[in-house]
Amino acid sequence: MRSASSVATLAVILVGVSLPAHAASVEQNQAFQKQIFGRTIAKNRIHACYKRVYDAPHLASHPQQNVRTMTLLVTGKGEDPAMPTYELGLGVTFRKSGSHFETYGSCGTIGDGTPQGGKANVVNCGVDCDGGSIDVTLKNEKSVLVSIPEGARIWKAGNTSDDEHDESRRFGSDDKLFRLDRTQLSDCLSLTVDDDEKPELRKGQ
Repeated sequence: MRSASSVATLAVILVGVSLPAHAASVEQNQAFQKQIFGRTIAKNRIHACYKRVYDAPHLASHPQQNVRTMTLLVTGKGEDPAMPTYELGLGVTFRKSGSHFETYGSCGTIGDGTPQGGKANVVNCGVDCDGGSIDVTLKNEKSVLVSIPEGARIWKAGNTSDDEHDESRRFGSDDKLFRLDRTQLSDCLSLTVDDDEKPELRKGQ
């Protein structure tokens, strides 16, 4: 469990992220939701879980990649149907450490990264406490691409210290882009900081 102060900080960040001027249309958001969640967001929040375990041959061929496993929880909220919000939790392990690390961020809207918009298949997320950025791009109905171009602030999972250390140095020079595949929601149970969400993930919601 994260400390009360760190959860409060996360809540402030999630609310405080400003939206880009080229917010996606309702149709673009719905198309994005159908692909990443399998259905559109209603009144209740919705989840998707993606995961990758890199095997020994892959790591041997990518000696500068330190990430051994990565798990991504994407949560969609539709209190305002015209402007849904997306949040993420990211869990990683590294080849030289048995510890699990995590980070969280808010993704205010979707777009393709260009001023005029276009294909709404990218969600841009800011890690809380100015911890960098993570982009999630739809690859197909079963996979996403996670981009961490400059690394991201991470901390040991379950850290209860108010002074959480930045472990971003653990990312190697080849830890920039990852393909993750859809998996069951229960694989992402450890990534929710809200105990009320755990039953939802167990039910596949």
